[in-house]
Amino acid sequence: MRTKFLVAAAATAIAMVSTNAYAAANLTSVAITGVGSQGNWATSNDTFTLFMQHPYLTGLNAADGSINFATLNGTNDFLLTGEGTTVNPGFNAYAIVFTFGDGATISGAYNTLFGFSAGSSATVGNTTYTVTDFAWNRGGGDLVGANTIGKSGVTDFAGLAQFDVVESAVPEPTTWLMMLAGFGMVGAGLRSRGKVRTSVTYA
Repeated sequence: MRTKFLVAAAATAIAMVSTNAYAAANLTSVAITGVGSQGNWATSNDTFTLFMQHPYLTGLNAADGSINFATLNGTNDFLLTGEGTTVNPGFNAYAIVFTFGDGATISGAYNTLFGFSAGSSATVGNTTYTVTDFAWNRGGGDLVGANTIGKSGVTDFAGLAQFDVVESAVPEPTTWLMMLAGFGMVGAGLRSRGKVRTSVTYA
């Protein structure tokens, strides 16, 4: 009976090894650049601030302010808006770059004619970040004039961005200790068992 209890305890400890310790870093910076031009927007740019909503319909980040958005295991999506230029910028291809608190950097490309075309991945520790969607188009109105510093265009930009976070399972230190303790208990229980004596009786 005692041995069965010890085996059950060890099995429980081993099963708990599957406990995940997720540690995805926060999103700390995002920038969009018009390919082959001077057009650029960023969360830290005081004139052409890149405004983000996450989740949808929440408040915008401050102009020329740092961001520190928590990331989720799975899909992370954002609505994007940015101050428009006074004239047509003359380009239709854009690149977006995401930077995370753990140093990971991922990017994606978008073309107004062909749509989202490419997204990169980066892995830091047990976390992999991948750009899965991006769009950035010139709008038809003053979308962010009330939020910008020194600009108030009527041809602002709007779009969306999406990246996935995948975190592999990493046993926590306490889980390792429980597993080792479970094995130790089983070993001690087996050693403490007395030798089995076999007797033969002849009729």
